[in-house]
Order: sequence, then C-alpha cells, then structure tokens
Amino acid sequence: MTYTNPTENRRSNKGIRPVQWTQHFFVVSSAILLSIVCLSCKTQKDSSSPLSQVSVQWELLQNTEEPTYGSETRFIFSNTGKDTVRGGNWFMEYNMDTYLPSQMADSTMGIVSHINGYVFHFTPGTAFQIPPGQSVAVNYSNSSPIIKASAGPIGAFFVESDESGNERIITLQKPVEILGYDDLSRVFPSEEIRATVPTAASEYQKNSSLTKLLPEQTGLIIPTPQTWIRSQGNFTINKTTLLQVEKGLESEASYLAQALKERFGISIEVQTSQKASEKSIYLGFQPTKAGKGDEDYEILCSEMGIQVRGNQPAGVFYGIQSMLATIPASAYGTSQNVNVPAMTVFDTPRFAYRGFLLDVARNFTPKKELLKLIDLLAMYKVNKLNLRITEDEGWRIEIKGLPELTQIGSRRGYTKDSRKHLLTAFGSGPDPDSPGNKSTGYYTREEFKEILKYAAQRHVEVIPEVCFPSHARAAIMAMEARYDTYMKKGEKEKAEEFRLIDPQDTSRYYSAQKFRDNIACAARPSVYHFYETVIKDFIDMYQEAGLKLKTFNTGGDEVPKGAWSGSPMCLDLMKTMPEIRDPLQFQGYFLGKALEILKKYGLRTTGWEEVVLNKDSQGNVQVNPKFIGQNVYPLVWDNTGNNIDLGNRIANAGYPVILCNVTNLYFDLSYTTDPTEKGLHWGGFQDAIDPYVLTPLNVYNSTNFDWFGRLGTTEVPYPGKERLKAENRKNIYGLQAQLWSETLVDGPEQLEYYVLPKLFAFAEKSWAQAPAWEEETDVQKRVAQIRTSWNEFTNRIGQHEMPRLDLINGGYAYRIPSPGGTLTEGRLYTNVSFPGLEVRYTTDGSEPSATSALWSEPVAVEGSIRIRAFNKKGRGGKSFVIQ
Repeated sequence: MTYTNPTENRRSNKGIRPVQWTQHFFVVSSAILLSIVCLSCKTQKDSSSPLSQVSVQWELLQNTEEPTYGSETRFIFSNTGKDTVRGGNWFMEYNMDTYLPSQMADSTMGIVSHINGYVFHFTPGTAFQIPPGQSVAVNYSNSSPIIKASAGPIGAFFVESDESGNERIITLQKPVEILGYDDLSRVFPSEEIRATVPTAASEYQKNSSLTKLLPEQTGLIIPTPQTWIRSQGNFTINKTTLLQVEKGLESEASYLAQALKERFGISIEVQTSQKASEKSIYLGFQPTKAGKGDEDYEILCSEMGIQVRGNQPAGVFYGIQSMLATIPASAYGTSQNVNVPAMTVFDTPRFAYRGFLLDVARNFTPKKELLKLIDLLAMYKVNKLNLRITEDEGWRIEIKGLPELTQIGSRRGYTKDSRKHLLTAFGSGPDPDSPGNKSTGYYTREEFKEILKYAAQRHVEVIPEVCFPSHARAAIMAMEARYDTYMKKGEKEKAEEFRLIDPQDTSRYYSAQKFRDNIACAARPSVYHFYETVIKDFIDMYQEAGLKLKTFNTGGDEVPKGAWSGSPMCLDLMKTMPEIRDPLQFQGYFLGKALEILKKYGLRTTGWEEVVLNKDSQGNVQVNPKFIGQNVYPLVWDNTGNNIDLGNRIANAGYPVILCNVTNLYFDLSYTTDPTEKGLHWGGFQDAIDPYVLTPLNVYNSTNFDWFGRLGTTEVPYPGKERLKAENRKNIYGLQAQLWSETLVDGPEQLEYYVLPKLFAFAEKSWAQAPAWEEETDVQKRVAQIRTSWNEFTNRIGQHEMPRLDLINGGYAYRIPSPGGTLTEGRLYTNVSFPGLEVRYTTDGSEPSATSALWSEPVAVEGSIRIRAFNKKGRGGKSFVIQ
C-alpha cells in the first residue's frame, strides 16, 4: 500500500487505499479548461429553451485498476421535447467531488472540464445533436475510481447564451440520475475489495461475537465512570421532591429542573441551601474523592436522596448527566414517579480536551440544529465545540464593519467572478436564494451570542475556527468585491485596507479540493489587519454574551505546493528573510504573525498540525520548535502511512497535542464500502467501533484494525517509527472528532446519522479511563479483550442509549445498521450490531415495515427472505435479502 502526500489530499476523496488502489493527485490540463469571459453578461432563468426538455443521466461504466487507476463514465442526454437539441451556445454546470476528467472518448461530442473547486462543465461539441425522443451518450475517463453513488454529479443546470452574450439559466426537471452502482463488478474490479461490501451473511459473521446481555449485566452511563457501585433500592423523584442547590450552581439547577420537566413531566421546586435534607436532590460543592479537577464529580444516591457534588460547576453538571443517564427510557413521558438506582459514583475525565469539530462553512447548520447538537455533546461530556466557521466555500459569521463577508461569502450560485456570491458547490444549484438551499446562511451576531450562552450553560466551550492563510477563498472573494466597490468610489486607501491577495501573484497550485485561488498573501500587511479585525469582533461577541473568548483556531491546514511561489510581494519579502528558504515556509511565518495578535488578547491557539511543521517544495517535513511553550495546541489529523508517528513526534518535541486521527475520528467517512452509503472514504471506512479501538498513547496498538474496519490478529511492525516517550504522555492533551460537511446536503438527519452511534465510542475513549487492553502487548489477547468489552458496550448502546435518544429533543436520527442473517436447514437466524434493536422480516420479497414479523428465535421460512433492523420507535435501517 502506498499513500502519497496525504497533506494535500485530506478530504479530497480520491479512491480507496488498500490492496492495489492508490490515492493519486491530478492536475487537469489547461487545454480543457473552459475560458471564463463576458463578466458583465446578464443572467436570467428561462424555461422556453429546448434544453428545458432535456433529462440527464450519469453512469459509471467501470472503475479501472489495470493498467491505470481511474474510471470510465458517461453522460446520457435524453430529449423529451419536440425540437432537436444541438450544441453551440450552452453548457451544463454541475458539482462533483474533485475527480478530475482525464480523457474524452470523442471531443466532437463534447468536453467535460474542471473549472475551479467543485465546479465542472460539460460543453457540447460540434457533433452534439439530440433529435426529439432520442438520447445521446458522451463517454469520458476520470483519473480516479469513483466508488460512491453520492459522488456523482449533483446540482446540474444549463447555461445558454444569446447572440448578445446574455445568459439564461435552464433548470433540469429532475436531478441527474446516477446509474451503474447496483453492479458491484463495475464499482470494484478487485474481487477482494468487492467482498467487503456488507451483505446479510457478512454482517451475520461480523456480529457473531456479540450476545445480548441481561440489563443488569450492562452499564447505564456513557462514558463509563471511573468508579460506579450499584446498591439495592432506588430514590424516587416526584412532584414533592426538592432540588436544593448551593450558591453558584443556579445554572446547573435550572438545567436539571428543565430536563426533569421536559423528559418526565415532573416540575420540582428549587431552593438555595448549604446542606442536603432528606428526600431531596442536592447539588453542591465539595472536594471529591475522584480528584481535584474542575470536571470531577461524585454521586451518592440512596433511598433517602441524591447528592451530586463537584469541585466546580462543570463537575456538578457532568454528575447531573450521569444521574439522568441511569433513568431508563420507559420512564420518559408524563410520569408520576421516576426511579434513580441507588449508587455511588466517583468520576474524573481521562483527557482535559474532548472536542468535536463541526464544519458549518461548506454546508450551513442553522442555529436550531446546532443547539440540538450541543445538547447531545453535553450529554456525553464533550466539552469543546470547534466550529469551522469559514472555508473556501462559505463564511458563516457576521463581522461588524465587513458586511461583504456574509453578503457574498454566505451564498453560492452560478457566477463567473464571485463578486456577488461564491461558486456553486455540493449541489447548491444556480440560485443562492432558492428555498431550502443548504449552501446559503450565516449566524448573525445575536444568533452567535445565543449559541455561546446555550453552550456555556452546558459547559461546552465554543472555539471559532477562521482558517487562514489557506481555505480562505470566501474571505478573499468578499474582500475583492469590497475592493471593487471602494475603487469605483475613488477611495483607494479604503479599498486596500482589507485586501487579502497580491494582485500580481502568478502562483500555480491546486488545493486539496482543487481550488486555484484560495490562499491569502502572507506578505501583505492588510491580511493581518483583516485577521485582527475578525478576532476582535469575536472577542466582542463573547463579551456581549457575558463570556470570555479563551481559544481561537487559526486553521492553517492544506497550504498546497506552489502557493506564494509566484507572488512578487512574497518573493520580495523572502529576500529580506534568509530563514525562509522556500515559499511554503510562509505558513510558519503567518502563524508567527498571527500569534503576535492572539497573544495580545491572551488567547490560546489551536491549529492543524501543519502550523507546527516546516515544509519545503520537495515534501520534506520537520517539527518546527519555534512555537513550543507559546500556548499553541496542534490538532494532529494525519496518522496514515509514513505519518503514523506524527502525533508522537510533535508531542515528543514538546507541544501539547490534540489527536484527531483520521482513521478513527473523521465522522464523515462512510460507515461501509456499500456504494449506496453516503460518506467520504479517502481515510478509510469508519464504523461505530473505530473510535473505540483508538489507543491514544500507543497508536501502533490500533493498527491491526484495517482500512475496512476489520479487526485482525496480526501485529503490524513499524521499524524506525518514533514511539511516544513515557515522560511525554502528558503532552497528549486530548482528542477531537471531526464532522466535515461536504456530504451534509440532506439536512439535520444526515448530520445525526454521521454522528451517532460513533459519538458513543468517542465519548468513551476521551473521558473514561484507559482499558487494560490498550497496553496489552499480545495482539491476540488484545483483540479478545476488545471483543469482550465491545460486546458489553454495544448492549449498553442498543438496550439503553438508543431508546433514550429516541425520546430526547424530538429524537435523534442515529444510524440503524443492517442486520446479519443466514438460512440454515431452512431456518432463519439473525443478529444485530447493537443488541436491543429489533429484526423484522418478510417472506415475499417486500420491504419489511415496523409491523412485519418480528424475529425472536430461529424460525422455519420459505420464499424470498428480506430482513431489516428497527428501533423501538419503528424507524428502520437498510434491508438485506438473504441469499
């Protein structure tokens, strides 16, 4: 297996890594780039054109492995109208991930070309013609396999020009239909990889190590407390129960009272008190037996009452979450009495930083959906929310004095110059203001302050990420529009004040997402003026919310080879700085300048691993010691290939590291190789167990869990790779899970589908104490211990946690996995990944529903058998046919 320069390929979805398939990087030939002209042409919608009667299909003909890696695909254009459709003055714009076209079978029929980022065009050739009632196909090759149906063209529309150059948009009657993904031999030429696509039989084998446990054999709290002792009896909460709280815990008391009312219909009286009385719930401060940390807590529950104590409010809040977690789903709703089991709990977190990144820039997450996610994170003791709030494809926050950032940067649609809105991406379509357009939106300053206060009550620190100098296209285009506005007014000084580019820059590069114009000029003083202006406004928003901005994420990832190499401003600056020997080292220069600003305001800095690495154009990478001890916390995502020890190297150098390992903690990676399952796969496939098997202090102990999520019993040697030194274990400061939003085009349900059930294992890994198997040196013993502990954990999820989440905040759309099944001597056997889910079946080939036959034990069946898993609310997952 090989892995070529993953820094430039993160999230670019170039194919699959194992066996013989290799990730590649391609530069589309400038000869096929459609020239962009007529910047002042008018654009209008039109449905009278013959193109309005054209439907489009896109078909995967074959992914190829030999002699070259790639794919053969085609567009099929069908004319349902009465007029012949000819080539000429039109093209079709659409979005795809960055699978670049490499060859046309017949360019006289048309050309497929990459424009910028996620924008592609099909331009008809001289021979293109569709008579009424007929279809034509245009074949072309791609320089990468395309293994997911969701990676096909989306958001397509036609653009037609008249003789004067005026353009009109012709929308398709229905989205492009994607074909070919029901034939696995087309998708996976390798039989070995094809065998990884889930079936009833393979899932049955995978789940064979799982058994359903009795309720008393499972835990009730996720993440697992350090010490949890169950006792006989319960404490009953009802309308006569008092909630007594010490001063300083009013917010926590309010949260608990509201939770009891919303979940169980119980309204209780809240009193301020310095000591607990009988038959009450008491929230108080007290040094805990768990330790002295701010998040430590203890719960003492007996038939006489409940006491939840912590050193600080955060600890008390987490104690409340653990107490609520012990109440079964059967008690939810209008209830007169709710029983909390008698128990003693002492608890402390493993890691101080337990983070979750949500990319709200690529596809926007509205405030309501974000608050629901914050509730979920708080329930599982995740204490940091890293909001990737700016990107190439979107700027999602209102900044005082710079309205162009949201006027232009928060909207996407058809454009030639991005002066009114950004390029289309992720199927946004031509109209940035169309109803339900997930590409459009931003948080007003008032909305953001509401989000901050909501998160603070739940002890979630919101960390804004404004990515610079890379991933800056939205800001660059907004500030170019501002520049144009003031230049037209003759106000050059004001026009230059926030400009982010060197207008003479001739650098040639492709970012990981194939943008050619997304890097801010590191040598331009106005870039740092812009950056400080943005930071100051964030500080103001936090202050206005009654909070303090503590941590700021500079981003800084994925600066591509070639950036700044053609910038006169940067090259002139290099002449005065002998320590910069390669233009790529301006990334470190930028961080140094940014740190001066951040230090001025007393901010802790996080940023992607690249901010503490020295790179050159030959791809050589070394840890840069310059920022050690300067409150810089690198987020280390790359644990692939030769960089498996990168986190160790950075921690051993002295940096406090936050591990974000792509192979375990990138929640937007697809659960399976199933071509119909959404998600990216450039970092492998990631099921619910992947965060669980991460071993943060010894990354090598988790590598026997392969690219397809299969747990093997063969140890992988890593000669010459750096180990984490014992004295530097303290430098693993925390963990962070990531949810990038390229594929979040289906609304909040898709977000929750990606997050759950993976979040359960992440919470366990980042809070609970390390299980013994993490340090087990015998791989076979380690695997056996993982299977045993995972069995209990899956029961906890399936029997207790999923039913509870069905009833909180209107329910969460967690992924329900397909069941396993097999026929043995005419009898149906089934199992599930999370014992507690139900399996229902049909014998006539029809799709099982929530009222179909419930499987409970081996049963004699005949006919065409189809099985499907359901939760307690009757929501089902994908079904399987029993072969």
